[in-house]
Formats: sequence, C-alpha cells, structure tokens
Amino acid sequence: MDEGAETEDRRVEAWFEHRDPETGAPERFVERRRGDRRRSAKRLVEAPPSSDPDPTVSLVIPTKNEARNVPEVLDHIPDLVTEVVIVDTRSSDVTKLMARTTRPGVRIIDEPRRGKGMALRAGLAAATGDVIVAMDADGSMSPEEIPRFVHPLRHGFDFTKGSRFMAGGGSLDITPIRHFGNWALVVIVNTLFKVHYTDLCYGFFALRRVFLESLDLKATGFEIETEITLQAQLKGLRIAEVPSIELPRRTGTSALHAGSDGVRIARTIMRQYRLSHEPEPAAVSNQ
Repeated sequence: MDEGAETEDRRVEAWFEHRDPETGAPERFVERRRGDRRRSAKRLVEAPPSSDPDPTVSLVIPTKNEARNVPEVLDHIPDLVTEVVIVDTRSSDVTKLMARTTRPGVRIIDEPRRGKGMALRAGLAAATGDVIVAMDADGSMSPEEIPRFVHPLRHGFDFTKGSRFMAGGGSLDITPIRHFGNWALVVIVNTLFKVHYTDLCYGFFALRRVFLESLDLKATGFEIETEITLQAQLKGLRIAEVPSIELPRRTGTSALHAGSDGVRIARTIMRQYRLSHEPEPAAVSNQ
C-alpha cells in the first residue's frame, strides 16, 4: 500500500466484527479515534487476535433501594464474570439481603456518601478483576450483553462504552427530553474533542483495571459516565463503542433529573476540555 492510500485508510472508521461463540451471530463494534474524519465508507474487518484470552471480570453495580430489581439482574449474569461488587448507598429496603440471597458470594460495599459517582468510584476501586464492567441495577441494562463489552478488551482495546444510538442499539426507556439533552451533549463533545461518539450519558461500560489509577475521577453524581469517557479519551486509551439496548426500568423511578444533572454533565465536559488544553508540565533537568 502506498503512503497516500495508507493516509486515506486512516481516515475511515474502523468497524470490527466477531461472532458469538454460542449462536454464531455477528456482533460489531467501532473504534472511536480522536481526530479522525467521519466518512460514509466504513471498513469492516475481523477483530485483532486475542491479546488476553481469559481475563478475570469484575462487575460493579451501584444500588439504592433496588430490592425488587437486583435479583433479576443477578440471575442473568454470564459465567465469564468472576466477581460481583454491589455498592449500596444507604438503601432503606432489603436490597442487600436480596443480593446475598440471589447470589451467594456477592461482595457488598456500603457507601455512606450520596451520589452515583461516589458509589461507582468506590466500586471501581474495590474491584479486583483484570476487566471491570459497570452497569445499573434497575433492569434497564441486560447482563447478557456483558460479553459484548468484554470482547474488545480481549483484543487490544482498553475501554468499551455502550451506545444506544449506533447501529444495533436502541432505547425503550429514554424520554424525549433526555434524548434531546443527550444528543446536544454528544454534539458538544464531538465538536470540542474531535471525536465521533454516538452516546454519552449511558452507564454501561467496561475498562481494563490497569488503567484505572490513571483516570482522574472526581465526579459525585450522574456525570460520572461522561467523566470516565473523556478521561479515557484524554489519557489516550483505545476506545471501542458497542451497541446496547436500554430496556424499561423494571420498577421504581430514576433519581436522574434531566435539568440539574444535564448542567452538571455540561460543566464536566468543559472542565475536561480545559484540562485537555493545559500545557504539559516542563521536564525537570538533573543538571
């Protein structure tokens, strides 16, 4: 391949495909690379050879008053998950009892501080697996999708984020206001950071634990998902975006407030943008 053709190839989005080992069904994901131009032509290739064929997998699930939902989630966790960490933020119901009854051996961490960000950060810090997957406890995210998130991390990627709005994804739960807000935030991020994400405010993701300490996570609320994605981007992690179906919440109501939480997410975006433009610290001379 000549130099011009190679340069052109780098401007084309890289779509990868693998087949489910049980059903043989194709599953696709796309690499999100900073600075690439979006083109209508897309390159579909086999995923790179496995670099880590059998990683241990920790699943982190923040909970608050999810006693009626958590058993259904825990019942459908695939066998590849080797550790389940429940982070409970002061539930007033029997969430912890239901978790222990449904899945003996589950690790439960009590987080006294309020906020999903606090809970998720505590769970990420406590997880011991080579790969950490995070998802919600309300039944809107299917544990059966976890292998789809882990697969890219076994093939050279560092961070996998779920998308409800790329090909193969969807949402049966999002409201028009939240849909518009997410779209607007995605446009802002894609413009500022020169990336091509299709979803931003979605809490289903997977991360190679070796990179956790390099992410400077400070979020306390629902802006945590945006902060993790942008930190992964700024730290140079290789990111894959995979399709995910968001199901209706099984019971109860969400604690998310579109207005106030949207403002917090926008502030997080601008804070990360400022960080991306800070000058590199000068090297210290030993002479």
